[in-house]
Amino acid sequence: MAQLFQDLIYSFGNCLNCFPGSPSLKINSRSFKILRLLGEGGFSYVYLVQDTSSGDMFALKKIRCPFGAESVQQAMREVEAYKTFAHSPGIIHSVDYSIASERNDPGSKTVYVLLPYYKRGNLQDIINANLVNHTKFPEKKLMVLFLGVCKAMKDMHHYQAPAGGERMEMGNAKAGEEDQVAAPGERRSYAHRDIKPGNIMIDDDGSNPIIMDLGSVAISPIPITSRSQAIAMQDTAAEHSTMPYRAPELFEVNTGAIIDTKVDIWSLGCTLYACLVGKSPFEMRSDETGGSLSMCVLGGDWRFPDEGPKAISEPIKEVVRKCLTVEPDHRPDIDELIAMVEEVVEELPDSAA
Repeated sequence: MAQLFQDLIYSFGNCLNCFPGSPSLKINSRSFKILRLLGEGGFSYVYLVQDTSSGDMFALKKIRCPFGAESVQQAMREVEAYKTFAHSPGIIHSVDYSIASERNDPGSKTVYVLLPYYKRGNLQDIINANLVNHTKFPEKKLMVLFLGVCKAMKDMHHYQAPAGGERMEMGNAKAGEEDQVAAPGERRSYAHRDIKPGNIMIDDDGSNPIIMDLGSVAISPIPITSRSQAIAMQDTAAEHSTMPYRAPELFEVNTGAIIDTKVDIWSLGCTLYACLVGKSPFEMRSDETGGSLSMCVLGGDWRFPDEGPKAISEPIKEVVRKCLTVEPDHRPDIDELIAMVEEVVEELPDSAA
């Protein structure tokens, strides 16, 4: 709560107002009461807030932009991403946003993004609960959920601009990802680049996954044509792609490489493994061997744990193996992965639900 009150003290303008004993803020014309901190990372914080008029709950993401125009531009790319995929039911959308200046430094901005709140939390919350309670996902239920994640991912990998034609300003210019405008009906491909259990929410019905945190989204493919571009891409990945779920081609980016949506296929494989076992495969292997996590990833060094009577079904293991192929060209694309998962769901007995 100390951070919360400090944040409120240092922000001002038509976005934020403080009231004794009850921290509140205003996003454009709507007033909200801040209830608690939900999470934080890097320069961002996420709070649970309540609309003071309707009583509805929302998640408010606060993105600090201390480095001037460049960091504001990066935050606004995330806002644009929420707008771009607003028509995809499996990808989170924004409700509203606002930009405020810091009282002690007008050049330093803060971007506030109002998002839907999902009371069931995310896949990582379920994984943590399973570890504490010594329980597991029912296999069929897990694979149906995973299929939903893959279908949401398809909306990103095979994006089609709506008839109205929306401007999309995503990516990182340092890594060669130029801002571009999609013509009405034009098809584009985007990669999320930070798929992990913590970025997959579960809707309030408990049956549909919602991909969140679009700050890492970028156009795909990205040809790496110079050493400086390779270093920039590697730095971007280190900042935006969570290490245990990061594809090997993002650890060591080479000139001449092409970074594309296959990075998400790798992360999906890591995510499925984590749901089955409790950790990313490379966290698990690094813990077992005492070796470097990055070296485990680059070498494709992982395995399923020794199992007793409740072993993981072989078809599910095969899905993980296909996704965790070190060579990107040998991984399935999202359509092939969906077909594989649909077949597994069909094969699994209802008793596995």
